[in-house]
Amino acid sequence: MKVLSIPRRKILVSLLLMPIALLVAQSQTIVGEGMGMTRDVALSAAKRDAVEQGVGVVIASETVVKNFMVERDKILSKANGFVKSWEELSASQGPDGLWTIKISAEVTAILDELVKDQLALDLLLSWVRQPRFMIMIDETNIDDPNSSVAETEIGRLLGSRNFDIVSPTQTEALRQRNVDLASIQGDPINAAGMAAEFGAEYIITGNATSKAVTHPMLGSRLSGQANITAQVVRADNAQILAQETFHGKSTHIDGPTAGVNALKEAAGKLSDYLMMETVRRWSLEQSNARLLTLKISGLSYQGRKQVLDFLNGGLEGVQSVEQRSFASGVVTLAVEFTGSNESLGMALDGHDLGGFVLYIQGETPNGFELMAQAK
Repeated sequence: MKVLSIPRRKILVSLLLMPIALLVAQSQTIVGEGMGMTRDVALSAAKRDAVEQGVGVVIASETVVKNFMVERDKILSKANGFVKSWEELSASQGPDGLWTIKISAEVTAILDELVKDQLALDLLLSWVRQPRFMIMIDETNIDDPNSSVAETEIGRLLGSRNFDIVSPTQTEALRQRNVDLASIQGDPINAAGMAAEFGAEYIITGNATSKAVTHPMLGSRLSGQANITAQVVRADNAQILAQETFHGKSTHIDGPTAGVNALKEAAGKLSDYLMMETVRRWSLEQSNARLLTLKISGLSYQGRKQVLDFLNGGLEGVQSVEQRSFASGVVTLAVEFTGSNESLGMALDGHDLGGFVLYIQGETPNGFELMAQAK
């Protein structure tokens, strides 16, 4: 039996207008609509439509390469399992016998389920160009100020979900420079610069501590208690994507071991949270404007204005442009853009602005480096 589905690509207006911070922090809803010869088939189609929107353009856009079409269909076939919370808005049966059902589904629940599915996560990581993550945690386990338990555990857990992690060898080289890790956590600009130095698009920074205490109920065993706070920072613009604190506890006859186990538990909770919030942010950006950085060299002051006029002059997908800096012929711009990197790159590369032509010199998941070449 053929199932008809009527995609609705727009998230509710209230969702589109909501600040990003609220999108991450609160549950929002999307409307899915489907048709079928029976009520159950129509409901399944509506859930499938909701899942398409919930994961954003990642599995719904024409920009998805053909190799992923099979995976996309596999993901959508699980729609009934992904939509955990929904409300029927309307249902009707037409003269031809076809049912049409419209539902309101919870975005957060859908994204949470999609993140648990490795196939969906791999597809999303591919869309955002498999960005690299650097992990730097200032940690003390009991009396050991050189502990790296939490940092190692976060890297292991994210790596197991196919996140690309900067190797421990590189981060250790950074430690050898006696970098003040405690100061990095409170300075996202410094953290972002460090990530960029090592070719990472994101950096996870924070601090972790543990202690071992006695308790009458535990006898000779010690109670290990750990706290860890961390944040995800974008390297190109120092934007904080997620930040939270988690606790862990464990018991052991050996104090340092109790501390290690408590740190691992806290790091596990934090890893799940940071991954979920980062992925949710990426997914929401597929259906909303996202921030890209353009760094253009070789410009005069007048040339800078020509570039701004070009970007603000109706270039498809550009919502806003803000100049961050202009020095030594280099302008750095923050561009809110709806669409793929490829579509923006095609519009920029080789564009003739009269006295000069723009050429792309480099690309990251979050923007482009360009050269203005005189004609």
